[in-house]
Amino acid sequence: MQLIELGDTRVVTVAPSDSIDRAISLLEENDFRHLPVVDRGQILGMVSDRDLLSAVGMQHDEERLSSSPGSGRVGATRIDQIMSTPARTAAAEDSLQHGAQLMLDAGIRAIPLVYRDRLAGIVTETDFLKCYLNDRPICKMQGWRLQLVRDHMTPNVKTLKPTDGFLHAARMMHSHRFRHIPIVDGGMLIGIVSDRDMRRFLGTMEIDSAEEAGMPARARGHVTMRDVMTTDVTNTTVDATLAEVAEVLVKRKFGSLPVVDDGELKGIITEADLLRHVVNACREGEVK
Repeated sequence: MQLIELGDTRVVTVAPSDSIDRAISLLEENDFRHLPVVDRGQILGMVSDRDLLSAVGMQHDEERLSSSPGSGRVGATRIDQIMSTPARTAAAEDSLQHGAQLMLDAGIRAIPLVYRDRLAGIVTETDFLKCYLNDRPICKMQGWRLQLVRDHMTPNVKTLKPTDGFLHAARMMHSHRFRHIPIVDGGMLIGIVSDRDMRRFLGTMEIDSAEEAGMPARARGHVTMRDVMTTDVTNTTVDATLAEVAEVLVKRKFGSLPVVDDGELKGIITEADLLRHVVNACREGEVK
């Protein structure tokens, strides 16, 4: 199967001169997480919900009006101020294995697909996870979907305490390239913090504090994981199948699930873990 068959040919784009408001509205209206940035037919970059969370806390213009007379809107206003460049693309006819490996190697979650130098579609990490969910023709065998979490999770996972500070958590995420870190108190899982949670909080804080010089850095120093983490944590077990995990990740739009056994945190399984297994299944001929 070619990437264009797995992905979506309905591609919504933005221009570098478009407003932040337009990007936010398009993501919300279409339930997207990524938008290619296109100018005169050329793919210049990508803008994601993460970019918007970091820049403006995913807040529209009217929510970012400064209370200081004459100072106007706070934060970025145009796509070209926040977009990620250059865009990593793949050919529409490239294989599933190539696309999944590109995502893993580049640390990206969406790839614009090109045919004859024109944007033809887009494939996302979620598209690959959907391979686990049913008996689509891409699957020559079903056994690869039914392997157990215990064989693919990350054990001995690093954790944070609810009293750990924002800057400490940010450094840990950056140095280890984590997207999710479980929050543990007294050996019990009480929450999880994601890169998205951190970006949302940071973007909102930058805007709220922009009128007071030096405030963002000082404020972040007093923020703890208790202020940022998600406390309603969905988890899985070591004996769950990868298909069961993929279904939760796709339906709930999660990026990971903590793995818990008898109340004890055993590890974490992420979208990237499932994506790596897709690559292996392609290599072994179980996915065609």
